[in-house]
Amino acid sequence: MEGKNIVKKAAIGAALIVAAAGAVLFYKNNIAMNPGETLLKYMSYAEDGEYEKMYALLDEDSQKGITKKEFIKRNKNIYKGIGLKTLDATVTSKKRETTVTYHVKMRTSAGVVTYNNKTVFVKENRRYRMEWDDSVIFPQLGAEDKVRVKTLRAKRGTIKDASGKALAVQGKIYSVGFVPGKMDQNSVKLASKKLGISKEEIEKRLEQKWVTEDSFVPLTKLKEYSADLLDVKGIIVSTETGRIYPLGEAAAHLVGYMQNGEGKAGLEKLYDKRLSGKDGLEIYIEDSNGQKKQELAVKAQTNGKNLKTTIDSSLQKSIYEQYKNDKSVHTAINPSTGAVKALVSTPSYDAQAFILGMTQEKWDKINNDERHPMQNRFKGTFVPGSSMKPIIAAIGLSQKKFTASEDFGSSGKRWQKDKSWGGYYVTTLHDYKDHNLQNALIYSDNIYFAKAALKIGKDTLKDQFDNLGFGKTMDFTFGLTASSYGSDGFTSEIQLADSGYGQGKMMVNPVHMAAIYTAFSNDGNMIKPYLIREKQNKKQILKENVFSKDAVNTVNTAMRQVISNPNGTGHAANIEGIQLRGKTGTAEIKQTQTDTKGTELGWFVTIMPKTNKKDALELISMTEDVKKRGGSGYVVNKTKKILQEYLQ
Repeated sequence: MEGKNIVKKAAIGAALIVAAAGAVLFYKNNIAMNPGETLLKYMSYAEDGEYEKMYALLDEDSQKGITKKEFIKRNKNIYKGIGLKTLDATVTSKKRETTVTYHVKMRTSAGVVTYNNKTVFVKENRRYRMEWDDSVIFPQLGAEDKVRVKTLRAKRGTIKDASGKALAVQGKIYSVGFVPGKMDQNSVKLASKKLGISKEEIEKRLEQKWVTEDSFVPLTKLKEYSADLLDVKGIIVSTETGRIYPLGEAAAHLVGYMQNGEGKAGLEKLYDKRLSGKDGLEIYIEDSNGQKKQELAVKAQTNGKNLKTTIDSSLQKSIYEQYKNDKSVHTAINPSTGAVKALVSTPSYDAQAFILGMTQEKWDKINNDERHPMQNRFKGTFVPGSSMKPIIAAIGLSQKKFTASEDFGSSGKRWQKDKSWGGYYVTTLHDYKDHNLQNALIYSDNIYFAKAALKIGKDTLKDQFDNLGFGKTMDFTFGLTASSYGSDGFTSEIQLADSGYGQGKMMVNPVHMAAIYTAFSNDGNMIKPYLIREKQNKKQILKENVFSKDAVNTVNTAMRQVISNPNGTGHAANIEGIQLRGKTGTAEIKQTQTDTKGTELGWFVTIMPKTNKKDALELISMTEDVKKRGGSGYVVNKTKKILQEYLQ
């Protein structure tokens, strides 16, 4: 009985195997031969990029009409070109019908493409094969048509000043080149003279292998050109869109420049993502005449956003024109709000050259310039000299280390605390009566402020400098080098004394200096500088009560005297009817106290109150190498011209 059951089970198992084999055979002979399933298999291969397998599903006549190599190239170029991501096909006819209708939905780089189509299948060697032509790819695609993928360029946003004037904008640029077949024997010579390009360079470009008689051979790009340029035989001028910098060198370090479609320096780099937007894409069929036959998909571009700054273009340019031949840095700010009105670094460079085409000759000239025109000086730090004296005065008064009326005593023009200083002396330029704070600021007395620093003491001065932001990078649009007073603090009495008049190891960033000086316009509160105008912009206090109100009032009165008093070091900047306040500074850059070969930095800080027509203005200016050029007086004279222009 048990043996019969085993035989019975074996028979059932064998029957199941036979049934399964029959099912497989049925699938091969029916489902696999099914036109609808063959269509779906073809589309699956297209999605996976298996072009050889696609070709294998074509009937004999179709394969005679297009070689495997041509088929693969055609399909690969199209599907890769459109950025095919997924391809879903649904058969809408009965799967056994030889004319298969179907719906296709594909995701591409330009978005979703959908279409309905139909394809005929024929039976060859017991299998269905596709009667293929180009319409299988897209219904409207003919054999001579092309599928084009066009990038829709996003318009870059405009960088604007406070009044809406452009600092960087998309505009017309002219591409100049030769068409060799239209040239004559004088063309190269004339073009060389008019374009400032050597004849050798022009000939080198004309001799390139790809050049034909009808080629356009680019020579240069121009922001503008004279009409007589077109008199040169063979010269062609075409128009294209490019970045224009209206202020040119006056704002190069501030605005920066673009290269290869992206910001490489300045605001162009810092806000590249915001300004750039996002390119779009269009996929369309183009006929043999180059005309658009049908649009398949469009992904619209998103234009870049504009960037509005607080800059006053006229002031920016005015400062630059005064100092363009100097090594200098300037920060102008509205001390009431913190809005930055100008950021200037000189010498500068031509940002437009990076758009029009920077030749090796131009780049070498910039790179080898000992004045370092590419250096952005408003990001750096410099020895502040006597421009630190109002700050030292305000600290001493606020901390009650001395009073404004206290006479520190006359020490002549040369002083040391005691013999422990050895041969080191603090020197000053002027002698005067009544050595109180106001006179010390009027005459810019180094000895007074050396004594003031000693009275304040190293611990208090360190704490107060730290409170003002020394040793910390100030939050600002541009990365700024932190101001400092020495990495190890005040390690000697001499260093402490020298720090009182901005020497020692003192290094200050001009934008940070501007922020500190805003305390003299805001009852002792430091205002945070800002450069980008946003909807939520409002006056922001960076540090509260860095100086007492009484100290601020006292120092302001003294700074007014620096300019209004005929003996004041800033008197040359005095403007009738304007209550200017300020402080000069001459910083010595030398190896030792007896070094006579060192150079000098000239500083001038001015604070102008609000007038009927103009906002309040605080201007920090520093110029290098003013020795034998009048010291800080060189800066004072130029500042007056700038302020007079500003007030017009």
